[in-house]
Amino acid sequence: LVTRGDLSDLTPAERARHYINTCEGLGLNPASQPFSFLTLQGKLVMYANRGASDQLAAMHRVNRRIVRGPEEITLGGQKLVIAVCEASMPNGRVETSIATVPMTDPANVLMKAETKSKRRATLSILGLGCLDEMELETIPASAQGPAVQVDLSRAYDRDDAPAQLAAPDALAAFA
Repeated sequence: LVTRGDLSDLTPAERARHYINTCEGLGLNPASQPFSFLTLQGKLVMYANRGASDQLAAMHRVNRRIVRGPEEITLGGQKLVIAVCEASMPNGRVETSIATVPMTDPANVLMKAETKSKRRATLSILGLGCLDEMELETIPASAQGPAVQVDLSRAYDRDDAPAQLAAPDALAAFA
């Protein structure tokens, strides 16, 4: 897992334990399913979804601000929607992230671009260079494989189950 970044050799129970350990290490609630699984180029990987980035932003007091867009642009003859998000931390550190989404669904593409840029900026400023769910749209279908589900109910033995799997209260995190 460490050298190849591939979860496929783990048993379902080991995958679930890795999932929960990753969540707990980041302070995320595993019951909220902050990560999803993707088979990419023959490797099973976890990627952070919107739930992960929103929980992390609240816990670490990441301020996210759209500084450009969402707006339609044409690049290489293709219509795209672009959004740029600036994420900042209380210590003054700032990170900027750009997101583009193909103009396929005008009703939702503006929201997708904004959400994608916020997610990318959050993961970047916190040093988590993992894929997010919106980036999957930019990966060719031929490189993707079917998603794998993990049964988290079997991840713990009765003796080592966490006392609580409740989501962190965002307001408490800000306080």
